[in-house]
Amino acid sequence: MSIALFFVTHEGIASNLLSIGEAIVQKSNSNLSYLEVPMDASPEETVKQIEKKLTQLTLDDGLFFITDIYGGTPSNIAQQLATKYETLLISGVNLPMVIRLLNYREEQTEKLLQKALDGAHLGIQNHMTETNN
Repeated sequence: MSIALFFVTHEGIASNLLSIGEAIVQKSNSNLSYLEVPMDASPEETVKQIEKKLTQLTLDDGLFFITDIYGGTPSNIAQQLATKYETLLISGVNLPMVIRLLNYREEQTEKLLQKALDGAHLGIQNHMTETNN
């Protein structure tokens, strides 16, 4: 089994990141889901939609909520649910984080969390070079 992953993002982010991540990792992934939150969404209705999708996941090995922007509506909704389900919430999702989450699904909670955070941080690099004018 594996830790359940639930992505809560603005429209177009989770679906695209997961599609690209799965193409790169090239292994089947289950026990994950997502909800992309429209700009005009009702937070209460969104919570209900997420909870309905959570019933389709196996939560025995744990659950991570993953969001795009800390403090945005998707993040605030996920924070509410993470508190209710007593689980982790990771904000600032990027493609390197998704690849790590998909590659190391079988790891224990703390190790998967660290792999995901390391992937996110290491995936951000400054490649500016000095130019002589």
